[in-house]
Amino acid sequence: MIEVLCLLLGKILLLLVGGYELVWRLRERLNALVVRWSYDLWRSAAARELHERRVLADCRSQLTKTPQHLVLVISPMDAGVDAVLVRKIFDFALDVGIKHVSLYDRRSKDKGYVELAEVCRSTSEEQGSCFKWPPVPSASKAESQHKNGQKTNGYVNGANGSQSPQVQLYQISASDGHALIADVCRELYEGRETPAVQNLLQQKREALTEQISGMLNKRLGFEAPEPDLGIIFARQTCTYGLLPWHVRFTEFHTHPSGRHFDVETFANILCKYSRCEQRWGT
Repeated sequence: MIEVLCLLLGKILLLLVGGYELVWRLRERLNALVVRWSYDLWRSAAARELHERRVLADCRSQLTKTPQHLVLVISPMDAGVDAVLVRKIFDFALDVGIKHVSLYDRRSKDKGYVELAEVCRSTSEEQGSCFKWPPVPSASKAESQHKNGQKTNGYVNGANGSQSPQVQLYQISASDGHALIADVCRELYEGRETPAVQNLLQQKREALTEQISGMLNKRLGFEAPEPDLGIIFARQTCTYGLLPWHVRFTEFHTHPSGRHFDVETFANILCKYSRCEQRWGT
């Protein structure tokens, strides 16, 4: 009798959890549809573009610092982010002066995975040279990490420079994270008796860190500044294995899956990042 009651209670609990999940998803979908209907259907395409430019211009005027590298993290369970939204975020980043945008999509191809090459193929016909893809290999890339003689973490204060705005795009895969670190550690261990590795072990820790970072960037295939702002499309804050050696100082903002994302949302995230205090130590 007790076993029957336990099984019955377990099934009731599963039904309650499933019902809560269903109600939550319906609520987020309804909210997204209402916001999208009120925002998109009452404006023409030209009016929407003008409104977005006004919002981003007002946002730029309030920023005390602008991220140089933005990373988009999409959870395996997210169903609201598609190529259209990714393209919009690229346009928003271009307007505010962000130089680098990375896309890290953990979904499978049958679950909505966004292929950056396909997005850029259609984008290049409309935007010309505003978006740079594919990234330049790290061996020939001269992306500077220094500004006015000091090392930065990938952001610049104030407005953009005088150059025409461009955004460098990157596609990060799941194999670009912990697997690369394991590969580098294996190589260093196998060569632990060589003079090069022994010399690194005798130096300060920073020398070994720089060597490992260089080896990781070489395997990654490109070199980019460390992301200083990340937007996670998920129900909880999780990086899902995103380049763990690159996100030491990244400010992450979690956008709940299924919730509407528009220019106001993007501007609010940038303003929150601009107000946050980042400490680099001494």
